Amino acid sequence: MTKFDELIQQQLKLADQMIYTREEIQKLEVKLSVSDETTKTIMLEKKERLMLLEEEFERLIENVISTFENTAIY
Repeated sequence: MTKFDELIQQQLKLADQMIYTREEIQKLEVKLSVSDETTKTIMLEKKERLMLLEEEFERLIENVISTFENTAIY
């Protein structure tokens, strides 16, 4: 179960990063005018980072499920 526990910890850490990134995006959207090119660039970079985190999170979930299914129960 050690591998499973490690995967769960990774999943929780990644979820925290996703939440933090999403909150950053929301704060920037509220504070800054999206018409500004610099702001648009920052927003696009943050949204791209969030998308990559979400994809990694989905892969991690699949890995957690696979590991759990292959873990012997005593």
